[in-house]
Amino acid sequence: MSTTTAEEKASPEETVTAILTAAGLTVSAEEKATMVRDFPLVRAGADRMYLPELEHHEPAIRFDPTDFYPTR
Repeated sequence: MSTTTAEEKASPEETVTAILTAAGLTVSAEEKATMVRDFPLVRAGADRMYLPELEHHEPAIRFDPTDFYPTR
């Protein structure tokens, strides 16, 4: 059985429009066209970062600013 989300059913145009509307942003037609064109690539990249099998593990990479900035 395959599950699909509403976002997978929506076109890039519909998704970008919904995101811009939710954020209350107004962009030019050219900017929106770029966002619509690039959305599938951005979405695919975000999907590749989701690893449910690692949900309960702490990320291996951690940033400790005291290693880079002296404390007072």
